[in-house]
Formats: sequence, C-alpha cells, structure tokens
Amino acid sequence: MYNPIHNNLIIGKKLIYLPSCHSTNDIAAELVLNGLAEEGTVVITDNQVGGRGQRGTKWLSEPSQNLTFSVILRPKFLPVAEQFLISQMVALAIYDYFSFYTNQVKIKWPNDIYISSKKVSGTLIENAVQGYGISSSIVGIGININQTRFETARSTSLAEALGTTLNLQSEFEKLGGLLDAGYLRLKTMKQNQVIRDLYLKGLHGYQNSVKFNYLNERVAGVVTGIENSGRLLVKLEGKEGIYDFGLKEIEWVWDE
Repeated sequence: MYNPIHNNLIIGKKLIYLPSCHSTNDIAAELVLNGLAEEGTVVITDNQVGGRGQRGTKWLSEPSQNLTFSVILRPKFLPVAEQFLISQMVALAIYDYFSFYTNQVKIKWPNDIYISSKKVSGTLIENAVQGYGISSSIVGIGININQTRFETARSTSLAEALGTTLNLQSEFEKLGGLLDAGYLRLKTMKQNQVIRDLYLKGLHGYQNSVKFNYLNERVAGVVTGIENSGRLLVKLEGKEGIYDFGLKEIEWVWDE
C-alpha cells in the first residue's frame, strides 16, 4: 500500500494503488482514454505481471520488492520535436535518486539506469501526439529496490548495492519529489539546454571510449552527443565522421 505525496505540486498528489495488475502503463492509458486522469496521477502496484520494457521486452519484478509505477503527464507545452526532453528529465530524476546512495550511477541511452555495469532501472514512455503538441505522456518506471535474485547477471538492485533493505514508501517519496521537481523545471521551457547538458554529464560513454556491437562487429566508440530528437551521436573508431543511431541500430557492450 502506498500513500500520495502531498508535498509535491504535480506528480503523486493523486495516487491509484493496485495490489496486482497486468501493466501500470496499460491502466494509466485507460484512465487517459476515458478522461479520468488528472495530470500527475500515479498508478502503482506491488505486483506487475505483464510489465513492458523498451523494444518489446518484458520488465520482470518480484512482488512487493520493487517500485513499479506509471505517471500520467499532460505536456501540451512541449513541441513534438522536443519530446525526448521528457525522457531526459525522467532519466535525470532517477539518476539523481540513485546518486544519493552511490557514485557508480550511469544513464544508458536512452533512459535505463545502471549501477556500475548492472541495470537497476528501466523506463517506458508512451506519448500521444495531437497536432504539433503532446496531449499526454505515460511514464512507466521500474526501480529495483529490494530484489536480490535476478534472471540475468546484468541486473542489480539498490539493496544489493547497499547490503540492506529499504522502505518502499520512503523511496517512492524520494523519487517522486525528484520527478516532480524535474517536471516543474521542464514546464518552464527555459531550462531545456540545462536538462540536455545534465543528461550528457551522466550518460555512459559520453566523451569516453566504450564498446558497441555494430553490423555484427565489436567496435570502440565515443558518444559525442544526443540530437534533440533523441538519436545517439557516436564517433566509431576507424570510421569517418559521426554516426547517429536510433533504438535497435546499435548495441552496447559492457565489460565483464
């Protein structure tokens, strides 16, 4: 059971708690479709049985161990061409949340969060476009808090990193506060470049050599930036010019 975050201005002031559900993003989408959702409404569950990740992947989470929730936003102020700012804002809030606990945090483009070389958080953002603006944005977030058993060695949790379990309501309030502050910053439309710069500062591979799989070949490369559309800019070793990539067009390789 979770409580609303009354100190926030937008995100989490209204909260819908479900002991179990298929997908919080799907529930949030139904609320938006039926005109039942105020901006900032959070749909949160202890047991998400059909969580979705990026590129059709699944988000698996042990019941009552982690934070799995979706936030309903109405960023009509944001032009469609600038929609990646939502992803950057959310990634920064989660990055800052984990940075309270460890200095080993990195953003993996576009918005996964890693501690060292292990994934600790994933985000799925689904935007609805109307004309030149965004009528609604559903931000699905999965945060590994207390889970310690995973199907892949490339996953971790905050409890595993710290060696202690945490109170889920308290962690939800901390993260919710950062998301609220980040969204208020975005709404001003005066700090877009600040958001972009801070995102780059936390981005894995930015101005550092990392490894990729590209065209069935393992290559080294340096992330040089992010286009406003969200495409990743990379200088690949031994190749001319700067390449730009979308999802599925390049794969990160993590050192063991």
